[in-house]
Amino acid sequence: MRYANINGTIVAHDQASLHISDLGLRRGYAVFEFFRILRGVPVFLEDHLERFERSARLLELEPPFNREKLQSLIRELIQLNDLEQGGIQMLLTGGYSPDAFTPTTPNLVITPIAVTPPPARLYEQGGKVILHQNLRELPEAKTTDYLVAVKLARRVRAEGATEVIYHDGTWVSEGGRSSLSIIKDGVLYTAKEGVLPGITRKHLLQVALPLLPILERPIALGELLEADEVLLTGATRQVMPITQIEDKPVGNGQVGPYAQALMAAFQAHLEAYLNQRTVPQ
Repeated sequence: MRYANINGTIVAHDQASLHISDLGLRRGYAVFEFFRILRGVPVFLEDHLERFERSARLLELEPPFNREKLQSLIRELIQLNDLEQGGIQMLLTGGYSPDAFTPTTPNLVITPIAVTPPPARLYEQGGKVILHQNLRELPEAKTTDYLVAVKLARRVRAEGATEVIYHDGTWVSEGGRSSLSIIKDGVLYTAKEGVLPGITRKHLLQVALPLLPILERPIALGELLEADEVLLTGATRQVMPITQIEDKPVGNGQVGPYAQALMAAFQAHLEAYLNQRTVPQ
């Protein structure tokens, strides 16, 4: 990666920096957005910018540019980095704070990120998740508070899992870096309140609508453990089937028919999105 953008100015990627007084560093007061770049196209960019603005409002931060300008900066960065495959992260911080507590003028950092997609076997055989009791603070905003997820990353890897699922002892919410859906008796269930509004989840529901009934409501921990099929969604993992929760198989322990149909429908939906936006060579 050669270039990043800080507050509207292109800088060399290896020299991009903020001052140590920034509130994002000092207090973790910041929001971010991440989206994939496929064939040079920022995937579902419109949705990600809308969520970025919503997260900023929830932290009472004002982005320095409107949505049209942000789109222009993102496309410029894609072009300068010859970015055909990868990702872009947008970070909006609380700004340089003299007292290390009070937000000031936000800093905006837009930077390309290399992305390694999950291995194909996770879509063919399904992945494993672990459970952890945790309630995210201000879950509706995509903040930089990933303390629990980062801390648990070593345990996730050690147990051969792909994700951690949060719960409060009674209800499950979401993954550390993904949205959660379950299928039981031919109905898809997914939480809508008290979770981050997932962009990939939003598009999954669009393609799922003709295939099976959908209920957006809280999911009990017991329902997760008794689900016929479980799906995780996210910008990098897209739609991923889960076939094991801790040491317990999901359903018969194999990728189910709905998961297979939904993965195929999502890929067709994504392909159509990319085809509409790919510039002919």
